[in-house]
Amino acid sequence: MMKLGKGLSVLLVLLCSHGIAAEELPVWEAGVGVGALTMSHYMGADQSTDYGLAYPYMVYRSEYLRADRKGLRGKLFQRDDLQLSVSMNFSLPVDSDDNHTREGMPDLDPLIEFGPSLQYKMFQTNDHRHTVTLELPMRAALVIDGLDISHQGWVANPEVTYAGEFSNWRHAISAGPIFADHRYHEYYYEVDSEYETNERASYAAKAGYTGAKLSLSVRRQFGDMTVAGFVRYVNLNGAANEDSPLVKVNDYFAYGIAIHWRLAKSSRTIDLTSDF
Repeated sequence: MMKLGKGLSVLLVLLCSHGIAAEELPVWEAGVGVGALTMSHYMGADQSTDYGLAYPYMVYRSEYLRADRKGLRGKLFQRDDLQLSVSMNFSLPVDSDDNHTREGMPDLDPLIEFGPSLQYKMFQTNDHRHTVTLELPMRAALVIDGLDISHQGWVANPEVTYAGEFSNWRHAISAGPIFADHRYHEYYYEVDSEYETNERASYAAKAGYTGAKLSLSVRRQFGDMTVAGFVRYVNLNGAANEDSPLVKVNDYFAYGIAIHWRLAKSSRTIDLTSDF
């Protein structure tokens, strides 16, 4: 089943530009795009949802603030190959009526992760076209239920990213473990006694290892048109909550493709030699 609207922010993250090589790009761009996305309901779910939509998009770049493929980020500190910035991540909502494992349980509201990220550039070629970066983010998880925002624990996802360019295709490969505290894990994996059934035992979630993540993204620009795609995989083998009755499979997948057309851009440009 294709759903519209909920996948908008995912596709915006997928589409917008990322600086690998040193280059001058407009400070802002605006346009329209179309895309399709498939995501598992949550890590451990055996059901997924398809999204498809058309949407407007906006990219902003400055020395200290950027809104692009990597989300909304602010640079707090930079020295040589070490940098401290602010970054965000998110999870889409899940209606428990659409998930047989969670049937009768509360819905999963949208969850936004926000916090500092320390980045160390381990390697970079002289032309800036190939880089290897170690990133150490620590994010607070916030659940959004209408106008109500509540703190739902902490998440850490240290990862190593290789970014490069080949035949005008830009690509990035990232890998690393995910860790979270009890409050974060209970949101997805805990089963209170009131929701216990013959097929779903009560379960107390634990802090610790969430899974191992591997991501691949590719992108190519043809004038004012951009084509992009991504695949994200998380393996839950050995996870702290692998034995939760809400974990049905140990493989999480998300993948998508999108095309956008740039309709307007600023005359002023910015040098992306220093990416963050």
